[in-house]
Amino acid sequence: MVVKALLGTAKDLWQRRLLPAQLRAKDTRLGFAEILGDESLRGAMLPAGPVLALMDLLAGVISLRTAKGVVATVSFDRVELLKPVFHGDFVRVEGQVIAIGSSSMAIQVDGFRYDTPNGAFERTHSALVTMVAIDRFMRPRKGLPELVDEPPERCRQMRETARQRAELTRRWREEQGAVDRLPIVSKDMLLQRLQSKDAFVAVSDTQIEMRNWLLPRHMNQNNTMFGGDLLSWMDQTALQCAKAFAKNDRMVTIDMNRVAFKLPIHSMDVVTLKARVTNVRHVRLEVEVEVFVESVYDASSRMSHVGYFTVLNTDAASQPKPIETGLLIDETNQADMRTLLKAQKRWQFEKENQDLSVLQPLGISIPGASRL
Repeated sequence: MVVKALLGTAKDLWQRRLLPAQLRAKDTRLGFAEILGDESLRGAMLPAGPVLALMDLLAGVISLRTAKGVVATVSFDRVELLKPVFHGDFVRVEGQVIAIGSSSMAIQVDGFRYDTPNGAFERTHSALVTMVAIDRFMRPRKGLPELVDEPPERCRQMRETARQRAELTRRWREEQGAVDRLPIVSKDMLLQRLQSKDAFVAVSDTQIEMRNWLLPRHMNQNNTMFGGDLLSWMDQTALQCAKAFAKNDRMVTIDMNRVAFKLPIHSMDVVTLKARVTNVRHVRLEVEVEVFVESVYDASSRMSHVGYFTVLNTDAASQPKPIETGLLIDETNQADMRTLLKAQKRWQFEKENQDLSVLQPLGISIPGASRL
């Protein structure tokens, strides 16, 4: 054990020696490409899961090359679906580090599909991913290089944006926590009371639950579950919850926000996903997905991940369709009332969050991409 510990310490020190003092942002650029979906379903809309998995894989490789060592996903701060992707599409994802802290890295990832009739790539997804360098004890490993760019103003701008996003996250958590400290939540606090719907359902009655077991293909180099695979599971669960609520199979995820990776998921863990509708607008709704892990050796259950998915209700022509069901406001059910108020505050944060998430598109890094 002593020899193993000494070797581990030596490895950590050697990894630090490999790190440069500075790193140019453009030198972190990387792109992956593959054909997604099922060929037999060509032309049908592809769920967000496969694209999310590819984006997470790219962010992982970029951060691995940047940190010269083991990394882990901390969060997907925001993912936007700009245009749909279809089964059989040639999809390319491009990524680049845009900010580096002492142990963390913010990575911008953009997704594209190749539009064959027009002979060009079109941008379909935009994401901001936070990764962290870790040591053999799964603790943050400090000492990452300073990020530089040309012109220098861009790096200063990105550092300021990162600072503003950190402050926004702090305020977001404070406001969410403040709801729990309220003695009571009244219906006057909720804007949803003004909505006109045909029927109303309690938040607690919208919950669905899925449970799964990990396979070797789900494991990464840390012997923990790939973040992209989990994101795909979360998206599937959110979609099923939304479809059951709206009684419509034609629904699509258009936004994923603040997916936090709190605990790693190991090979001997049973994974339970719980989803519930927390906010209903005119044609879209929000689904909260919580992930719990339970080791086969221990019956205790722990929350490992949480995220919020915005799902659009569409008709047969893929056009937005009004949602006829709303969420019940019942002051005697304070658990549901607090859930509704938290969701309302998240929605109110949305505009400010969008403003700080507007990033210059990365574009395609390979020459002649438009002439494939």
